[in-house]
Amino acid sequence: MECRKPAVNDYRRRTIQAEQGPMRIAILNQKGGTGKTTTTVNLGAGLAKQGLRVLIIDVDSQGHVGVSLGVSGKKTLYHVLVEGAALEECTVSARPNLDILPADDTLASAEIFLARLDEDRDKMLRKRLLDVGAYDIILLDCGPSLSLLNMNALTFADHLIVPVACDFLSLVGVKQVMKTLRNVNRVLLHPISVMGILPTFYDMRNKISDEAVKTLQGHFHDKVLPPVRVNTRLKEAPSESKTIFEYAPESRGASDYRRLVTWVIKQQEQRLQATA
Repeated sequence: MECRKPAVNDYRRRTIQAEQGPMRIAILNQKGGTGKTTTTVNLGAGLAKQGLRVLIIDVDSQGHVGVSLGVSGKKTLYHVLVEGAALEECTVSARPNLDILPADDTLASAEIFLARLDEDRDKMLRKRLLDVGAYDIILLDCGPSLSLLNMNALTFADHLIVPVACDFLSLVGVKQVMKTLRNVNRVLLHPISVMGILPTFYDMRNKISDEAVKTLQGHFHDKVLPPVRVNTRLKEAPSESKTIFEYAPESRGASDYRRLVTWVIKQQEQRLQATA
């Protein structure tokens, strides 16, 4: 029986996963330049390296997820939202266990399409993507704005990770995110919770970095995750179409995002155990 336990436990985990569906996490901050795409790409790649089946949905018309990973597709999120194309027709395999639903500037037309709808304009993404059971975790890289596309991402997701750059203006942006979250819960009647607040661009040499983290901890307590430190390698990796684990696996950036990956896996395991 001992040699059967790993296979039995994996079977149980897959069964519970199929019943409950994938963990859906939106990466959002309405302020730009906080490291949303960097976090989404490296978190997704790290989870995939650990054997989890991951889908990244790019909800930003800049399409930086595909650029960062060096992939592109003929069909994008636009075709899913507007034309009702099947998910498997539009996804691109970026790495083993890691698929991308890419985006490009056609998302501007998708925004117009959503605005013209009389109903479900905030929930069209959830309506279109009913069959996502092939994945363990879905990450949504949201744009730096409060748009209909981002509202669709929030009503599709169940959890939220907020990257916050360690500066004053980013702290102001967090207040806007929390206000949006309350509106989603109250007006759209969709329960979404803050999974974690991730300080980014942390520089121990600067006083403002420590003050920013302490301010976040005062508001969000144990929701504040260990910070991602300033690291040149994180900025260089996308230019080579690589994740930080491929470009500089021994760097501080890789260490910090490896820690985030471990934390998310732990949250996933707790979720599955609670369901079991």
